[in-house]
Amino acid sequence: MYKKIATTILLMSIFSGCQVASDILHETVAPKVHSYNQSSDALKECNFDKAIDIVSKNQNELLKNSELGLAYYFKNSYQQSNQNFDNAINIYRINENKSTIALSNIVRNEYQGEGFDKVFLHNYKAINYLMLGDSESARVEAKNSNLIQQQEKLKLHKFKESYNKVDKNAHLASRYDLLFNSVNPQHHPYQNPFAYYISALGYAEDGDYDNALVDIRNAIKFGTDGFSLAQFGAKASDSKILKNKLLAYQNRDTKPTVELFFDVGQSPLKSQVQLKMDMGNGQQRMAYLPSYILEKSDIDYIKIIDSQNKEVARSSLLSDINAIKINEFKEKLPAILSILTKEATISMGSEALDKKSKLLATIFKTGSAIYGQNDVSTWSLLPEKILVISFTPKNKEL
Repeated sequence: MYKKIATTILLMSIFSGCQVASDILHETVAPKVHSYNQSSDALKECNFDKAIDIVSKNQNELLKNSELGLAYYFKNSYQQSNQNFDNAINIYRINENKSTIALSNIVRNEYQGEGFDKVFLHNYKAINYLMLGDSESARVEAKNSNLIQQQEKLKLHKFKESYNKVDKNAHLASRYDLLFNSVNPQHHPYQNPFAYYISALGYAEDGDYDNALVDIRNAIKFGTDGFSLAQFGAKASDSKILKNKLLAYQNRDTKPTVELFFDVGQSPLKSQVQLKMDMGNGQQRMAYLPSYILEKSDIDYIKIIDSQNKEVARSSLLSDINAIKINEFKEKLPAILSILTKEATISMGSEALDKKSKLLATIFKTGSAIYGQNDVSTWSLLPEKILVISFTPKNKEL
């Protein structure tokens, strides 16, 4: 309960009371039927029932559900809030799937949502899931937010190419510039510091402070060049929240582990195991990739020894092999597998494993495997042939 209260206070401080995120939307496009000013004033007064009553009369279903979700969020009705956000998300996805809308029709009689609307929806869904104690779903929504931002940046480039010459929709283009251009160009694809922050909170709720630290560092890194939490309604001083969280997570204890990487050939199974990855620009991510599961009936334990035949670690299959959890994060960044083992060799604690020795072909002693470019096809190249086993070091039994 304390964590939930603390997180609630923290998030509320970020958004400076009851500020409505769609204020920026009002400055960009003004649909014919929408009571922006009335609902905004009601929310800023924290008169949630009044805001809900006003917004419920909106004839634009996307905007109505977006702002109803926001009002219910501030009212601490997180499930109802997510229901409205889901309605809005379904509407924008239906609009996207109907047919490809020509850029010449980007200003329409019926407002159908822009990129920042979609990012807003997924960010707040993530916060709601945190409030409901579902950190895994929160991280999924943070991922969805980042994916949409990448897509919107590509749309922005196409939009500019088509309209710069004819000088149409200049005001809308300038609003896109405000949202995207403050991010350092070296951070490609575009990353949102706030989405990383939400993701970090989700990891911390699970006690996974290693990944929480990764996301907090990314939030700080991608929040440079004037782009910070202040962009989302926070005061400039509130950006200290990130640095304070970084210090807090650095002081948390984590389980000491040794991770080994195996080439297991054509693995037919679809389970997931943990893998530490370098993501470029000094980033690291704990990824979860398909691999092969060792059954307890096949082996009693796996012992890791160094080149002097000294035992380094021993695995208990019941507790140390991480072969269950699925991580929804598959970042579209150049992936460099971090090979952590050097002179380690493996000794089998059961002859039963010999039957599967062809699957354990090679330990990666040195080097790295590098995978391609910044597109989704990169992920089809990621190693379905890597088995990663996590051990508790012998001298640090938990």
